[in-house]
Amino acid sequence: MTTPVNTLTAVDINRVSESFTQANIQNFGFSALPKALCLDRFSGRSNVTSYDLAALDNALVANEIADWAPGIDPPNAVKLNETSVSLTARIRSTRSLVRPLRSGQTFENRFADLERNIAPILLSKVYADLDNRLATILTNTNVFTQHNFTTSTDKGLDSTDDYSNQNPIVDIETQLRLLRPYTALGLELRAIMSAKVASVLSSHPSYNGGGAGSGAASGMAQAAFIETFSAIHGCKVHVINNLINTAELGQTASIAETFNQSSATAVLFFGLFDVRGGFDLRSQESADAPDGAVVYAEALAPSIVDHIDNRKSVHEFWGRGSGAIYSPRGTGAGVASDLGFFMRPVTAGANGGIFAT
Repeated sequence: MTTPVNTLTAVDINRVSESFTQANIQNFGFSALPKALCLDRFSGRSNVTSYDLAALDNALVANEIADWAPGIDPPNAVKLNETSVSLTARIRSTRSLVRPLRSGQTFENRFADLERNIAPILLSKVYADLDNRLATILTNTNVFTQHNFTTSTDKGLDSTDDYSNQNPIVDIETQLRLLRPYTALGLELRAIMSAKVASVLSSHPSYNGGGAGSGAASGMAQAAFIETFSAIHGCKVHVINNLINTAELGQTASIAETFNQSSATAVLFFGLFDVRGGFDLRSQESADAPDGAVVYAEALAPSIVDHIDNRKSVHEFWGRGSGAIYSPRGTGAGVASDLGFFMRPVTAGANGGIFAT
């Protein structure tokens, strides 16, 4: 069988993919990260990229500053302190989505299938995979420090009967005070949280001013909460609301928020992000050195690849992408305080969390 003349082309696939991305990328957490271009195994070199990152204290005033006047030798050179950063780009692919090559099917029907089914399904899978990897690193105690909320024993911020014993604003601000001075070095303070976490916080009287006798509503619309939270804590806020199926292939679906797959993995993260942009690590001569709490390194942008098998009379599609999500300055990077932290998701006895259970 020959390929039908009305078959979808690479131009069609790329056009629909770009349209879907523009309309939906903001719903995924990885899109909020600084992005750097990197190499993977398709480069013919290596999927490991390394670079030296200057220590933050290099930019802080120390004893090397001295008085100087013309005719006097300037102060001696000082060796900059550096730490080595290494990232590994992983090529990720979905399983194939197969469509039969029926000679009577119109191009319009094929294009509609691409636009309404193929592109949304495959690209959402690739995006959700990136977000799943991001959620994992943001709640990893080997990378970032976990901090508690002040609650009564076995109570969480969702325990309405314990509100009088809680002050999440103070708990968060205690940790943010350690990060804010680094914004003077060009890093931007941001918060990333799941939609469910945002719902719990927006219902808390510390943020909405509600409670018995207050006359204020006990909840807030998400947009109003984001504005309030951002103003109180002085940070840009990203509330992530997308879904993932955590079940194995062939099992009954188990649908959950990607950033809230269980109470124990709910994300409420604060970090300093390098917003300079334009990072390109593909050349060994590159002077770029992405900094901050978390970075998305991209070798192949999430996309759709296809193959026509005339022997089987099918058109196959895959979602594919390549890159890494990594922390240049997680725990142990030689910084006075980490450039990011997360709040305990679930209460453990006297260690208060967002959720009681």
